Amino acid sequence: MSNRVRLRLSANLDGVPLVNELEEFTPPKIKPKMADQTGAFVASQVAVGLEKMDWTLKVKGELDQISNALGQYIVSNAQVNVTEQGKTTDDSQYKLAYSLYGPITGIEQDAVKMGEQPTCTISGTCNSFKQTDTGVVIHEINVKTGKLVVGGVDLMSASGISL
Repeated sequence: MSNRVRLRLSANLDGVPLVNELEEFTPPKIKPKMADQTGAFVASQVAVGLEKMDWTLKVKGELDQISNALGQYIVSNAQVNVTEQGKTTDDSQYKLAYSLYGPITGIEQDAVKMGEQPTCTISGTCNSFKQTDTGVVIHEINVKTGKLVVGGVDLMSASGISL
């Protein structure tokens, strides 16, 4: 197995391109929502769904310009696409693509530091989320349609639920 070297990280927030401004991206965590199993001799838990999928982007730039461009998506859904491109240590290219759709839940100014450019953190939650790795679907989750592919496995079909 080879290691990956990230060469470019870019984002597009509903038509607002962020290439050189993008410092950091935290993709949504796919975490099951668990419920306690009661009535059994040995306590256990069962997965009853997924927890909400939050994401963050740390961006260099002036807060007022970013807020003016993205503030409308606090009350409506935004399409956010993040792309990571690079190469592996055995010289093959890779491309991770994240497609996020949902409301922006915050645009916050980060700590002000002398000698550094201003940064802000944009956060949101997903109603739909798709992650591909060099064209292969890793996750594809859609709250409205009930599509639930996690780690390349269609969990709804595996549970006997057809859409």
